[in-house]
Amino acid sequence: MFAGDCIRESFADGYTLTEPKKQTCLRVAVSLPVEGTYTYAVPDFLTGQVAIGMRVRVPFGKRTVTGYVLEVIPFPDIAQSLKEITDVLDPLPLFHKNMVPFFEWVSRYYLYPLGLVIRNALPGGINMDTYKSAGLTRKGTEALEKGGLPPQEKERLLWVRDHPGARLPRPLHTIYRLRERGFLTFIDRAPRNPTGPLLRRFIKAKDEVHLREIVASLDSARSGARNEAAFLTRVLSKGAILQSEICKEFPNGRYLVEKWVKKGIVEGFVAPVYRNPAGGLLSPSITPEVLLEQQASALEDIKQRLRRRRFSPCLLYGVTGSGKTEVYLRAVEEVIRNGRQAILMVPEISLASYMFGIFSSRLGERISIYHSALSRGERYDQWIRLAKGDVDLVIGPRSAIWAPVPDPGLIIVDEEHDTAYKQENPPRYQARDAAVVRAKMEKAVALLGSGTPSIQSYHHSLSGRYHLVRMPERVEKRPFPEIEMVDMRSETEYGGKGQILSRRLKEALRSEIRDGNQALLFLNRRGFHRLYVCLTCGKTMQCPNCDVALIHHQDNRLRCHYCGFHSALSAECPSCHGKRLKPYGFGTERLEDELRKVFPGACVARMDTDSTRKKGSAVQILRKFGAGEIDILVGTQMITKGYDFPNVTLVGVIAADLSLGFPDFRAGERTFHILSQVAGRAGRGTKKGRVIVQTFNIDHYAIKTAITHDYDAFFEKERGLREALGYPPFSHMTCLRIKGNSKEKTAEAARFLGEAMKEIIAGWPRRGKEIKILGPAEAPLFRVKGKYRWQILVKGGKVALVNHLVEAVDRLFKGRLQSKGVELSVDVDFYQMN
Repeated sequence: MFAGDCIRESFADGYTLTEPKKQTCLRVAVSLPVEGTYTYAVPDFLTGQVAIGMRVRVPFGKRTVTGYVLEVIPFPDIAQSLKEITDVLDPLPLFHKNMVPFFEWVSRYYLYPLGLVIRNALPGGINMDTYKSAGLTRKGTEALEKGGLPPQEKERLLWVRDHPGARLPRPLHTIYRLRERGFLTFIDRAPRNPTGPLLRRFIKAKDEVHLREIVASLDSARSGARNEAAFLTRVLSKGAILQSEICKEFPNGRYLVEKWVKKGIVEGFVAPVYRNPAGGLLSPSITPEVLLEQQASALEDIKQRLRRRRFSPCLLYGVTGSGKTEVYLRAVEEVIRNGRQAILMVPEISLASYMFGIFSSRLGERISIYHSALSRGERYDQWIRLAKGDVDLVIGPRSAIWAPVPDPGLIIVDEEHDTAYKQENPPRYQARDAAVVRAKMEKAVALLGSGTPSIQSYHHSLSGRYHLVRMPERVEKRPFPEIEMVDMRSETEYGGKGQILSRRLKEALRSEIRDGNQALLFLNRRGFHRLYVCLTCGKTMQCPNCDVALIHHQDNRLRCHYCGFHSALSAECPSCHGKRLKPYGFGTERLEDELRKVFPGACVARMDTDSTRKKGSAVQILRKFGAGEIDILVGTQMITKGYDFPNVTLVGVIAADLSLGFPDFRAGERTFHILSQVAGRAGRGTKKGRVIVQTFNIDHYAIKTAITHDYDAFFEKERGLREALGYPPFSHMTCLRIKGNSKEKTAEAARFLGEAMKEIIAGWPRRGKEIKILGPAEAPLFRVKGKYRWQILVKGGKVALVNHLVEAVDRLFKGRLQSKGVELSVDVDFYQMN
């Protein structure tokens, strides 16, 4: 049910509307950066047309904005003083009543306005910003009639007169002056939803009996237009057929359609069609005849918890290649048998497509894929299918946590350790943690799966907060791949500076290609060269907007991976005007180029953000690799996630210590996860696998424990370090980022907030001791996209106390500093220190 107790009659597809009453009101979250919710009255002409989960237009100050209905309640005593909603934007609710507490929790925990949380959760294209239009005042009309206006002003006024309700053209400052003179009045408008069902024209038989008689007479008399009998037979056989489809099949199809529609034998109609977002199946799944003992045991444990219909958070710790996907699949089947739905989250969009192929081949059509790379129309279709209850399983990256399924019984977070589950733009939620909270609210099972669990999740399982399910062996007891470490310091001495491939890795690649096997090479660095350096003054070519070096790409352009700035290669240094410029370092583009030179007979492909920008390109690369058409696949961490390619027998890690250089207490954990996961792609079939790791830092504990497959040793070392320093999971940390265009004003604001925070906690004699403030300090990347950046870290044992302090600081900032061109953003449980 959607509208709580205030529901009576139903409408199309089983959705409910508010009971017609003389007086009702709504609790609404507006799509603006404001706190709290607001109460509005429902006017008589909209009574019975609004329900929880719908969007409405509401007056807010001098504007009219979009709001989201959270509750339908009896009209209060203050009825006459309430403003009324002006419109209802949706024919059907976009989310269910049970989603409201979850939206409210995300808003409270991550300190982000509730209306904006919902706005970001809904599919793109539904949320359209209001725009300004204008109308002529009487004074403006008289000015036009009199004449004598400057040409530009006359042109603007004529445009407004001739384009009623249209979005005002830029630049707006010229139009603002006309408003100040009283010639124009401004109106805020919201465009009607441009995203909706995809409508197509169909044809069908109007009278099947009569049509059969006509077909029979045409066959016997051999009269009528050429292929007319075949056309009508086709219409009979399909029931309803797309007009475009039949016109492709018959060259004279349009003529035949018009002829028989006029005769009243065939009728045309318009209906919505489903946009298939998944393309073809990537990897159909074969059902194993018998589960392994560890799979059967883990599955039975999970099934028992599903049958209880109570909240149960579980950590499925199964080593890479242990068969976790089959356990997921059968757990989903159990949920569906029980009449509930499931959500499966994966860290990458490309992995979502891969998993969709596996699951849809077993579960059929009541399965959805949902992610940001779909078109607006595709996302809308999938969202409506989910809200209507037409889907049993939805698969997607972190955005799938918002899926409006009516009764989720299982939420799976595959590769739960992956940092991709943390959203870096507002609202900055952690989808894994949010999945656990949503499962609690829905009385569902939260199943977090990983071959190398996050420190936080494994700590929770050892403390009893999560139920631990272990799968310690690979399928068919296949051995772990042999891992060999290459010290690149000695390789540099042998091959000179800039050596990409070690001798050992070249030999191994040559051997595997000769034997008809495949290889994965992992390098978490895009581009061709990493630096473009002036040999005269020693300076690198820097981004003009960010404090980072420009990356040299294969198309001979320098690009910034933070703000998108790009330029042609410079002939001279902008600092000293020297002409001696040289590229240094390497990325995935140069590695791909090097492999093609060393192995000219091999098919080499690359999978990174640059090579997969086109829709469907990642799926195409994976499909070719799975079919054995690619010998060596080069990639960033996109290739490390959960794929199962049995013919991969060699994995090469080009620079294992790259992630150790990040200014982050999780750097060691990230390095361990990446190495373990990419190594797990080797030897998943009947052939034994091997891994070659190139590094300059052979003694780091994260690299040594990853090479020996010793997660327990890594966990104990990492847990000890974090406990001693008071880092998560032994505390909660929030990052306050202060950004501004002025270097001086930004620094001043950061110092002011730092001092204010210390004064606030000094006034909390008991609880203040539980909080530590680190900073303010310049951010590791001091300037990004033209803005100077400072940060303050807040550390405390309880997140509620930390958030209480941050909320007080936010109020202070809005009152004292917001007008000075400085921004404050809050990142609760942050993951990126840059």
